[in-house]
Amino acid sequence: MSSHFLVCPFEETLIQRLRGRSIVPVIKSIEDVPKVVSTVDEAGAHLHCLRICTKAPLSTLPFKEEWKHIPIALYTSGLGRFPEFISRLPVFRQLNLRVYLSTDSDENYTSIRILSSLGIETAVLFGREKIDWERLNDLVSYAFFAQGPHAGIAPFHYLFTRYDKNGRTDFGAVYFDDPRTYLHLDKEGKVALSREDLEAGHFLFEDVGMIEQVEKHEKYQDLLERWREVFLRGFGCASCPGWRICLGKFSRTPLDGQGCRGFFTEMMDKVEKFQEINRQRTEQKILWQP
Repeated sequence: MSSHFLVCPFEETLIQRLRGRSIVPVIKSIEDVPKVVSTVDEAGAHLHCLRICTKAPLSTLPFKEEWKHIPIALYTSGLGRFPEFISRLPVFRQLNLRVYLSTDSDENYTSIRILSSLGIETAVLFGREKIDWERLNDLVSYAFFAQGPHAGIAPFHYLFTRYDKNGRTDFGAVYFDDPRTYLHLDKEGKVALSREDLEAGHFLFEDVGMIEQVEKHEKYQDLLERWREVFLRGFGCASCPGWRICLGKFSRTPLDGQGCRGFFTEMMDKVEKFQEINRQRTEQKILWQP
């Protein structure tokens, strides 16, 4: 059986067909959480993570303490009113939750730092409209070198745990966008290699039952080798020192060349320094004790 996680809309008839699969149902209302969990359990599927996409700010969302064992990826517009958020902080801290906040909102740079400092895992969602690379660079420095304890900030900590200075490191899985790990389904069970393909209606298989063949499919293999295209073009990303962790993710967006080169090059350097600091910590000699 394929080991891929299946990102899919919450359609009960579809979920019933996914027995034995590890799935990531996508919903828009937090009120649907109990129903999703119950449906997945009844179908005999495994809930890898519940992806909630909402425009409502975090402070207004009625999360419950009894949901603390449910893994949740929350895409939300922002933190919301701080006093309201603080009043519900004890509940948020108990949840198996990662909060995704977009750089399209200037406030979210600060919100990510606040949430991290309060022990809540976060993820930077690279916006489609704008990215303040300088502020994002400051956030990387905080993520790696802040003196006080804080929760992880993705994709920075994800890169730290997987970075290979002699190879490529893809952080796409943080955003459910790595075909080696995630496949995407529409409500009818058609299979796409990425969310981009799903939205464009480009499907690899017409039925989810065919995913056992995915690793042998030519388009799957082509996608895994797509990183080579940048060197065939011979310009732009091909000369970027930070390409090994960016892998050209911004080469097809309006943000291409607007600060990504310096950001990813510097982040790669910070990842290496952070790895070295942690290596030295583990190798520190232990003095005898009286």
